Amino acid sequence: MTQPHEVTTAADSINAIKCKLAKGQPVLGIWSIIPSPMVVEILSLSGFDFAILDMEHGVFDLTSLDACIRAVEVVGKAPLVRIPGMNPSAAQWALDLGAHGIVVPQVRDAQDAAAVVDIVKYAPEGKRGFNPFTRSANYANPVNNRSGKLNNEFSLTCVIIESVSALADLDAICLTQSIDVIYMGIYDLAVALGVNGDTRHPRVVEVVERSIPRIRAAGKAAGMMVLNSSDITRALSLGANFLVYGVDSFLIRDAASRAVDTLSCELHKISTRTETDPKNNESS
Repeated sequence: MTQPHEVTTAADSINAIKCKLAKGQPVLGIWSIIPSPMVVEILSLSGFDFAILDMEHGVFDLTSLDACIRAVEVVGKAPLVRIPGMNPSAAQWALDLGAHGIVVPQVRDAQDAAAVVDIVKYAPEGKRGFNPFTRSANYANPVNNRSGKLNNEFSLTCVIIESVSALADLDAICLTQSIDVIYMGIYDLAVALGVNGDTRHPRVVEVVERSIPRIRAAGKAAGMMVLNSSDITRALSLGANFLVYGVDSFLIRDAASRAVDTLSCELHKISTRTETDPKNNESS
C-alpha cells in the first residue's frame, strides 16, 4: 500500500488574504451569488483579492461550489465561502473542497462565535472532521494535518454582525480566539434596527462608525460593504480593511442598466435637437 506522504504547493501553504491583513494592507473582494465559474473567474481576473461564494443567499450546490472555488484559485485569488448559518456540514464541505476561508452569518453572541471556531478548526481548537483524501489535502493522504490548507492557521474565519444581540456582545465576540474578521452586515442590521433596510439611515451609519474602531482595537480585521469610490474612502477612514465591493448580480445589472440609460439619454438629445432645428420647423 502506498505510504502517506507530504504534497504541498506554494499556493496551499500561504493564505494571501491573511498575509495582506497581517501586513496592514486592506483587501477588496466581492460577494458572489451566481453559481458560475466563468463569471467568478472574470471578476477575479479584474483584480479582486477574494470572492465570497454565497451559500446563504446564492444558489450554489456542491458541484457549482467546487467549480467556482477552482475558478477563483486558478487566477491566483482567494475563494471564501459563506455557509448558510451555523452549519458544520456546509463548513466541512467548503473547506474539504479547498476554500481559503469560511464566512458565517447571524452570529448572535460570543457563544456563537466560539461555536464557529469549533466547526472550522481541527482539535484541539475545534471539532472539524479530518479526511486526508480530499482536495484540501491534494488527495494525497499526507502524514498529518499540519501543512498546507490542512493547517488550522491556513483558513480565514469571518463572522457577520447583523443583529441587536450581536451588537450588544460585540466586545466579547472580538475577544474570541481564531476569529480573523468581523464583518458588519449592514443590510440585516438595517432591518434589525427598525429602519426598513435603509443602510444609509443615521442609526445604521452610527452603529458602523462606532463598531469598526472597536473591532480594529481588538486586533481583528473589520469588514464592510462598499458600493463606490466614496464608500471605499469612508470605509478606509473608519479603519475597515476587509472590503466587499457589492454583489456580482448587482454589478452586472448596474453595468447593463447604465449602458441602456446612456443610449436613452443620447436618443433624447437627438430628438430634442431635431425638434428645435429651424429647418425642421420650416419644412413643416
